[in-house]
Order: sequence, then C-alpha cells, then structure tokens
Amino acid sequence: MKNPSLKKRKAPTVGAVGGLGKNRTLSQSSLKSTAKEAQRERIIEALKLRPQSSYDLRRLGIYQAPARIKELRDKFGFSITTSLVTVVDRDGYLHPRCALYTLNSDPGQARGRNG
Repeated sequence: MKNPSLKKRKAPTVGAVGGLGKNRTLSQSSLKSTAKEAQRERIIEALKLRPQSSYDLRRLGIYQAPARIKELRDKFGFSITTSLVTVVDRDGYLHPRCALYTLNSDPGQARGRNG
C-alpha cells in the first residue's frame, strides 16, 4: 500500500509566485530577473553609463549578451557597435576577443528631440 503522506506535491505556478506581467516595469520587477525584457533594460541602463564588455554584462546577470544586443538593434532600433578587446578579469585571467558594446544612439532620445 502507498503512504498518502508521501504524495508528490506540485510546484506553485508562475502566477502564484508573481511572474512578470505585461504591465510590470523593471522597477516593479526584481532586478535579478532573467526575463529577456529585464535583461534588455539592464543592458540599456548600463550602456548609458559607459561602454560595457560581455564580461561586465555577465556580472549583471546577462549571459546571452549577443542575443539581447541583436534584439535591441533589430527590434528596438538602438545603434550599438561591437569592438573586440582583451579583458583582464578580477582574478587576473586574460580574455582575448571579448566584445565591447557601445551605445551610439537611443531611438527614444531621437523621438524626444523631433517631437
């Protein structure tokens, strides 16, 4: 006979734990979110401060930076250039041919000036 107390429990659904809804913004959602939208917002905020390497973005929780950068370029109209650089990480290891992303123009700023 099976013990009813050993019954498998289901994990809570995304809705039950407060998943990212369509109307939520980065400030309302967790800064640690791995959702594509949150990652894109973190990339733009970081690039507005200074150029960022793929190593820098990884430390912000963005592990597929090339995919997010491509989305920002193709879907959202951001002008972002990529240069290859050598980065020395905090442990002293060299990372040759690391991508360095630079924000050249923001489509939101261009709209604000013209309208």
